[in-house]
Amino acid sequence: MYKILVADSLPKHILEKYDKSKNITVDNKSGISKEELMEILPEYDGLVVRSRTKVTADVLAKGDKLKVIGRAGAGVDNIDTDESTNRGIIVMNTPGGNTIAATEHTLAMMLAVMRNIPRANMSLLDDKWDRKTYIGNELFEKTIGVVGLGKIGYGVAKRLKGFDANILAYDPIVSKELADRIGVKLVELDELIEKSDIITIHAPKMPETIDLFNKERLEKCKDGVVIVNCARGGIVNEADLLASLDSGKVSAAALDVYSSEPPADFTLAKHPKVVATPHLGASTEEAQVKVADMILDQMIEYFEKNVARNAVNFVSIDEEIQPIIAPYFELAQRLGKLFNQGKQGHLKEVAISFYGDTINVPVEPISAHLMVGALKSAETELINPVNALAICRDREISIEIAKKDLALTSHTNLIACDFKTDEGFYHFAGTVFAKDQFHLTECGEFTCDANLEGNMLFVENEDIPGVVGQLGLVLANYNVNIGHLSLGRLKDKKDALNVFNLDSPIGEGVINELKTVKGVKQVYTAEI
Repeated sequence: MYKILVADSLPKHILEKYDKSKNITVDNKSGISKEELMEILPEYDGLVVRSRTKVTADVLAKGDKLKVIGRAGAGVDNIDTDESTNRGIIVMNTPGGNTIAATEHTLAMMLAVMRNIPRANMSLLDDKWDRKTYIGNELFEKTIGVVGLGKIGYGVAKRLKGFDANILAYDPIVSKELADRIGVKLVELDELIEKSDIITIHAPKMPETIDLFNKERLEKCKDGVVIVNCARGGIVNEADLLASLDSGKVSAAALDVYSSEPPADFTLAKHPKVVATPHLGASTEEAQVKVADMILDQMIEYFEKNVARNAVNFVSIDEEIQPIIAPYFELAQRLGKLFNQGKQGHLKEVAISFYGDTINVPVEPISAHLMVGALKSAETELINPVNALAICRDREISIEIAKKDLALTSHTNLIACDFKTDEGFYHFAGTVFAKDQFHLTECGEFTCDANLEGNMLFVENEDIPGVVGQLGLVLANYNVNIGHLSLGRLKDKKDALNVFNLDSPIGEGVINELKTVKGVKQVYTAEI
């Protein structure tokens, strides 16, 4: 039974819809305080928040069972995503759920500030008829700079074309083909700043975008530019914007977001050249229902099918691909375990290569499963596929992932991995022989065809007659049955590798006796 805690307000009928799901309960604790949240969080597998609840590191420390955090909305800056990743907790959001709401709010704010609508309305409420003071400006044929062409920026740009505006756009990852589709000209940020009459911001908040519009960039703008920010607070430096409004460099601003919410100081929001709203971009009845429905649907899908749609800190796997990729998750983890049990020294570098059909599925999550096997121990229980690659980065373990078109051996679909420690080098390769059969095809320099499961015994020896028989006799004397045997040879070096799958584990006494067999060089075991 999985338990989901809802910390912020969601529509009642949506909560009732999902609380009927099999093996999952949804507890509505809307408005819960941080202290109350920390007290009851250890009971829950999932947590749903909007923007009110701050999921900080100290909150996460209480989530002993927490597997997934769902944000009913797009922005996740109220969630410590790095700490969530370190703890192996998936963070997912609902991109697109409030796209229309945020798009329309941006246009409303732009029109309101250009036509002085809020202050003209306030004038009438004071029984004044003052048309001259509130003369505005048109959007028609204005040059409008759109910073960020994601779903919302794209929607804003598309609708602004209906005003016959000239649209410039800056987005470092968007293709020219996408921009051309709606008649938008892609430019560098400096050009957009220098040429735009109005600048509307639709970028995510991240280290690279904090204070993106500071004193230096605002000074490069056209005299009398209008700034619209309905994206995230902190992208526009508020002190610098206030100074630019006072100087007249910026003629007006429309703001829906602030560096702290609610603002510690309302001076900017109250400025006579500013139209301000309290983060209403996603606040429509339709959007609130849509994102609530989406996030609970996604979380339940994760618990029931292990599919993490819209995860922001993990590669999401489509339900259709899940049956295809799941066996490779298992294969990778087994290869990692094989290394983990035989390694000497501290891991420094890993190279993972994918061959055959494996190159057609997402390889990063497969690599994450391999590293879970390679790193996990009794002291590292927090390691899972969500945080494995991040933990490698923290430990300065270099990971190289490559896709290869040609098969490495006669096996078509293969995962090969090279591990380098400060004391040695280890190479393994494996394949999925059938849905639940995993074979080790390479071990060091040797090729083999061993079952990658159960109690495994590896014996490296001189390639001379009689060794295999003697090894079998030792095992028989200890009443150990051999389930499968694979032999690999290096004819030029006259060396051989014997990989035994045993029906039971063997102790130190058996291993020591195996080492006494003539020609044996090395003996080691693994339990997969």
